[in-house]
Parts: sequence; C-alpha cells; structure tokens
Amino acid sequence: MEIGVILATLLLLVILFIIIRLLLGPLKVITRLFINCGIALALLILVNYVGLYFGFHMPINPMSIISIGLLGAPGFMLVAFLSFLFI
Repeated sequence: MEIGVILATLLLLVILFIIIRLLLGPLKVITRLFINCGIALALLILVNYVGLYFGFHMPINPMSIISIGLLGAPGFMLVAFLSFLFI
C-alpha cells in the first residue's frame, strides 16, 4: 500500500471520530434531561399522593416537570413555593 492511501485513511478515521464526538455530546445532555424529567414526574406524583393527607397539591404539567428536571432541588422548592403561594 502506498503511504498516501494510509494517511488518507487515517485522516478519514480522525474526521469520523470528531464528527461522532460532536454528535454524541448533545445526545448525552438530552438523555440526562429526559432522565431528570422522569425523576421529577415520579417525585411530583409521590408528593401529590402524600399531600392528599395534608391538603397540599403541586401541579403536574410540562412546565413544572421541566423546571424541576433542569434545576433539581431548587426547582422543586420553587414549584412548591409557587404552588403554596398561588393556590
């Protein structure tokens, strides 16, 4: 084999590796967001189930789920405070 063919193949593999890394980076962030939103939904359902005994209700809608999924515990506290304040 010629050295040019070997170098071109190596260059193609490096470019392919870079492209795959650039595509998988945002995919990891989106996957983590979906997992966090699933946990937020389960937490909201649990809080509403327990809150039935204490007269406390938190809204389950896409905005509250995404805010808890993005912010975590501070997002949960924010939604709980806004729910207590306005409802």
